[in-house]
Amino acid sequence: MFVLKKRKYTWLDMFRIPFSCAPVSTIVVTLQKVITMLVNVLQVVVVAEFVDSAVAAVMNRTFDRSALTWFIILMLMVSWKRVSYNIGRLFTKHIVIKGNEQFLNECTEKRSRLRYCLLENPDTEELINRITDKLERNISEMLQRFLNFFVIYIPRIAGVLIIIGMHVWWLAIVVTVMTVPLIAVSLRGGKKIYKANETAAVYERRHHYFFDLLTGREAVEERSLFGYSSFVNQQWHNQYDAARKINFKAEAMFTASINAGSILTSVLSSAIVIIMIPLTASGEITVGLFVSLSTAVYDLVNLMGWEMSKAVSQIAKFREYMRDLTQFAALPERQTGMEAADTEDAGIIEFKELEFKHVTFHYPGAETNILQDFSMKIERGQHYAVVGENGAGKSTLIKLLTGLYTDYEGEILLNGRELRSYSPKEWKKVFSGVYQDFARYYISVEDNIQIGNIGTIHEMESKKRMHLLAQKLGIHEAITSLRHRYATRLGKLDADSVDLSGGQWQKVAMARALMNEAPLLILDEPTAALDPISESQLYELFGEISKDRTTIFISHRLGSTKLANHIFVIGDGCIQEQGSHEELLQRGGSYAEMYKAQQSWYVTSEGGA
Repeated sequence: MFVLKKRKYTWLDMFRIPFSCAPVSTIVVTLQKVITMLVNVLQVVVVAEFVDSAVAAVMNRTFDRSALTWFIILMLMVSWKRVSYNIGRLFTKHIVIKGNEQFLNECTEKRSRLRYCLLENPDTEELINRITDKLERNISEMLQRFLNFFVIYIPRIAGVLIIIGMHVWWLAIVVTVMTVPLIAVSLRGGKKIYKANETAAVYERRHHYFFDLLTGREAVEERSLFGYSSFVNQQWHNQYDAARKINFKAEAMFTASINAGSILTSVLSSAIVIIMIPLTASGEITVGLFVSLSTAVYDLVNLMGWEMSKAVSQIAKFREYMRDLTQFAALPERQTGMEAADTEDAGIIEFKELEFKHVTFHYPGAETNILQDFSMKIERGQHYAVVGENGAGKSTLIKLLTGLYTDYEGEILLNGRELRSYSPKEWKKVFSGVYQDFARYYISVEDNIQIGNIGTIHEMESKKRMHLLAQKLGIHEAITSLRHRYATRLGKLDADSVDLSGGQWQKVAMARALMNEAPLLILDEPTAALDPISESQLYELFGEISKDRTTIFISHRLGSTKLANHIFVIGDGCIQEQGSHEELLQRGGSYAEMYKAQQSWYVTSEGGA
């Protein structure tokens, strides 16, 4: 089982990673490569013996059984080469499947534990993309190149050189000398190609985005309305061409250097064969050995000129890949002080109170504090609203509460205990909520809602709860009218998928949040896309359903604030006002001014509010 650890990954992990994912299949593939290598080496001897036996039989005009024996052995060797490829491919596919499953799972788990600020960093995103992009091909190639180089190419070259050296010692030295510059060129070329791919990745990410704009369904309405296809197509072409030129230049330089080396070694090999002709004529080497060694020398030239150079460049490439993996594994994770509490069977935490005490916070890279000496207190069973202008720090509060950022000054106390001392699983059992940019999962309706159940509710009870919530939110009838009811896939991926309206998606997201039995519910402006009256009605509905829990509504629109027992008004990084709706109106401060300015939004055409 592959486990991603904080350590230095090296070229040896080209074998270790596949082996840890699928040990049996990796051993089988390795044995297949070992046998293939032995066949390639011994074939030099077999061909020499077969040719000498055949020549002797022709010269003596007598049948020699040894020629038939060597011929049969030669045919078995040739047959093995054909069969072994299919054997290796079969077990390699199994390695790729298990590798994808385990390696990608470890990368996903690691990413989920990263500090939130890293996920907002483009460099981190590109690092993750380099590691996970084309993962299936990478796992297959890293094992194949490692085994080809260290199990087939190197032993094969060594074996053939030993055979050559036993008959013509100087020839073995010449062939050995020829391999050194090719290997050096290949190593440099592989590193350059990987670095070029790294540079081109930025442009590739951009041209993929523009390609999605040109072909995706998400932007089809505006693409048709504004007719911007030509403009976007030019942007796509510019980014695509930039990436293509970078990769092509590196590949061209590498190919040119390899071809130049191959031509040189081919000339030298031809010269070596010519030199062996008089040795054969003098009887120093046999005809069979001449044929066999000539073939072996040309095979080695081909092996060292392109196949081995490609393998070496790939090893150099994966050496850079392992450096990326080392860097990724070392990325800092969210810190929790009570890992022992991070257990599956931990029950729902009884919520008593939550308090911000003199909290100061600024985002990484920013110089201005978004919260400054901020203090507020939330008690069990109450409904709170946090309001303020855009950029006042409302959503920042939620990011701190849910552990997305932990590098703050001051204290955030949950039941009197610093929030950073809780484990991630404990966090998840305290908070649930709906965000402004809530996710629209292109899976079934049931799965969309059940994601909110983190395993605290039995399956049968979970379905009953799902149906009840859908009824209370007013979407049960719409769901049951679909072709596959709650099993209907949402989105635009399949022919029979169904896309919901904006309001229906929001109610699905709310049902997902309410599926979680967490004691504290958060709504971070999930209705910002709705008109003010619909927003107020949806908040009221949510407030009725969640009346037995503690809730926090985040909004810059004040239609929901009348539902709150207590309202916090944020400005300049701190609490400017707080109290009930009526108290704040009577005070005549900033809240009263905002509410009066927005009051007309919540008046219906009939004059009611």
